[in-house]
Amino acid sequence: MEAADTREERSKHTLQTLISEARATQDMLVGLLGSKECLHELVTGERLPTLHEATLLGAFFNVSPALLLQTAEPSLGVSLRLGAADGMQDATEAVRHAIRLLSADRLTRDWGFVQPVRAVRNFAASKVWHQAKAGERTAARLRAYLGIEDLDAIEDLTGLVESLGYPVEYRKLPADVHGISVPEKWPSETAWVILINSDDVWTRQRFTLAHELCHVLQKDVGQVIVDRVTMPDIGPERVANNFARHLLLPEEALQDKISTHGKIASNSAAVEFFADVMLTYGVSRDSLAISLKEAGAEITGTPHFRYCQTVAVREIMRLSGNTEPWEELDEVRGEVIPSERLTQQVLDAYGSGLVSLQSVADVIADADIEAARYQLCEAGWSFPDPAGVAN
Repeated sequence: MEAADTREERSKHTLQTLISEARATQDMLVGLLGSKECLHELVTGERLPTLHEATLLGAFFNVSPALLLQTAEPSLGVSLRLGAADGMQDATEAVRHAIRLLSADRLTRDWGFVQPVRAVRNFAASKVWHQAKAGERTAARLRAYLGIEDLDAIEDLTGLVESLGYPVEYRKLPADVHGISVPEKWPSETAWVILINSDDVWTRQRFTLAHELCHVLQKDVGQVIVDRVTMPDIGPERVANNFARHLLLPEEALQDKISTHGKIASNSAAVEFFADVMLTYGVSRDSLAISLKEAGAEITGTPHFRYCQTVAVREIMRLSGNTEPWEELDEVRGEVIPSERLTQQVLDAYGSGLVSLQSVADVIADADIEAARYQLCEAGWSFPDPAGVAN
């Protein structure tokens, strides 16, 4: 084997390239690694970096430690949930951002800074051939697995998903993209980051998040999945759509609401029913309409149902006297909301002097170090940065 084909040689050339591109000085790297001897051994290819050294260098250069160790790079798959537009706008930057979040998640976990997880590693998603049933059964299994009763609403869906170990961030995405799920294979598991379009109405955001969670549970990795309104029943997308509807609004809960409202004989009664279910369970008007049709509800054959399908949602809320709660739930639309889970992990690691300010910026400030510094100052953090960590 030629010397240039060894892992040591590849690691050496990788490190030299990173140093050159970042214009990193010897003093900076010695401060990071602890000695000139360690730096010399790595840049000359005498040995591979240790996991600790690779983690430090990975954080410094904002790359995967695997790149320095010259181990197999994590495989990457992207699951895109798209709207009705004919063409997909470029989502490259959003995916690149998700990869930075995965890197921060991996780095902080390597250092032992990980928020508690309700493990679903052994959760068994349904794989029945009937895709609609697979989604429904997986939703029912997850509710049972987590101890959520059929009539209970999942009020904090974001918190639930993050409690399973999957960071969720709300940010602006291309207009025709509702959400992006990016998986990365680690040695013992597959990690995921989920991005949700902050410009969508809150009920759409919840449906998209539930939809993306299904991709996680079904282990839909290593592929690009495109879901358009004109093609809603393709493979994993049909499973995920049905999962989202039944996770947010199980049929038992829908039947309970139907029973509570009784026979609906007017537009005003239909409006009251739609507003009640939408606000109680956090589902969109379209999702509720599909659920009613699937359940064979009597209301679907009436003009009152068609009225609620066509009138503006805000008008439904106004007529039912629910404008204020609806607007309160939708008031954060358009805001960038970083993952609470990942933010806590990276701040704990940063406060201990184990990751750089760049890692913090990747999570809370879209990789903008000065913006991250400003946010930390506003929150009461003091500078300069912890000793021994380069920014």
